[in-house]
Amino acid sequence: MKHKTTQALFDYWNAIRAGRPAPLRSEIEPGDIRRILPYVFILERQDENTYRFRLAGTGLCSVYSMEFRGHNMLSMWQEDCLSSLKHALRDVTLNASISIVEYTAATNEQREATFEMILLPLAQDNGAITRVLGCAVPVKEFPWIGDQLLARQWIDRLQILDPERMPKREPAVEAARRIVREKPPVVSAGIASLANRRAPLRSERSYLRLVKVAAGQTGEQKS
Repeated sequence: MKHKTTQALFDYWNAIRAGRPAPLRSEIEPGDIRRILPYVFILERQDENTYRFRLAGTGLCSVYSMEFRGHNMLSMWQEDCLSSLKHALRDVTLNASISIVEYTAATNEQREATFEMILLPLAQDNGAITRVLGCAVPVKEFPWIGDQLLARQWIDRLQILDPERMPKREPAVEAARRIVREKPPVVSAGIASLANRRAPLRSERSYLRLVKVAAGQTGEQKS
């Protein structure tokens, strides 16, 4: 993880799960992560082709100049990326893995911004993992973001990780206190009207690297 926002969300999720495959949706306290909440979202898995946004932070909506709620997350990517992203989301919901995605989004004016996104499993009260907690944030500040539509996006690198192989750095209370103290990411310009919203994002170029990390093993596959 390169960005402090994705690292902070992972630390909080990892702390509150307390050794379980995933924390409960009801255990997520928005106030504990209010500093990063503008870039946080929750997806609902309906089937392998549909992961709808149940919630999306105002910062993320501002970056894309659109409302995400109700939209299928998979509709935002070019066809060449879909199989790998579906695989990652399936691993998150079926195997309680986590996924880190580095991607690029571009405007019709050929301006490009790089992002980091994390996808984390969330369980219902009955233990079924049908939700995905995540955040997506630009890796640095781009002054034009929020003023120009992001029309295309593609995956640069995707990692699937076993959370049991990653360190639990601090208790949930301490993680929450630290996140609240930290400076929040900058929220971009206002949300555009849905009447002016663009068509779903599609990329015109393809570069994808899928990384599967299993217990005691690290490897990369480039396609």
